Amino acid sequence: MKREDFKKIIKLRSFWKIDKRKGDYKLPSGDKLSKYIRKLVISQMQLDNLLIGENGDLFPGSGGTVNKELKQINDYTIFHLGPVPNEVCTWEQMEERIDHLIFEMLH
Repeated sequence: MKREDFKKIIKLRSFWKIDKRKGDYKLPSGDKLSKYIRKLVISQMQLDNLLIGENGDLFPGSGGTVNKELKQINDYTIFHLGPVPNEVCTWEQMEERIDHLIFEMLH
C-alpha cells in the first residue's frame, strides 16, 4: 500500500482533525494529537497486518513478537512483492518509521 493511501485512511478514521496548519495540538483529554494518531496507526497496521518498509510504503509482514527465552523482541520480516527480497527490520527501526509517519502527518 502506498504511504499516502495509508495516511488518508488514518485521516478518515480520526475523530480529531489532522491538519499540518494546526500541528500537534492538545486534545480535551490533555494528550497531544500525536499520541492519538500513534494509536490509530498501530491499530490499522495490526488490523491489516502491515509494516512500514524502508521506502516508506506499507507491506504485509510478520514478527515483532516477544521472545521470552531470550528476553527480547523478535525482528520484523517485511514481505515485498515481486523480485525484491524480503526485508528484516528491528523493533527500534519500526518505531522510528512509525514516528516519522506521524511527524509527516502533523508537520
